[in-house]
Amino acid sequence: MPDPAAAPNLLDVEAVAKRLSLSAKHVRRLISEGAIRATRLGRRAVRVAEDDLSVYVESRRAATQ
Repeated sequence: MPDPAAAPNLLDVEAVAKRLSLSAKHVRRLISEGAIRATRLGRRAVRVAEDDLSVYVESRRAATQ
């Protein structure tokens, strides 16, 4: 049985948008462009792992330096 503590913390699009101070529509666009890695759970539910969000933020930080 998988260890629940090892499972990634998943965020919905609205939570990602709030953390990045962006609109949910813009976050969905970043996901569709592949800039933010996401997982689709069913037909409509999309989740972003906190680790993947951190990768995106770090890539943007590196691009601006």
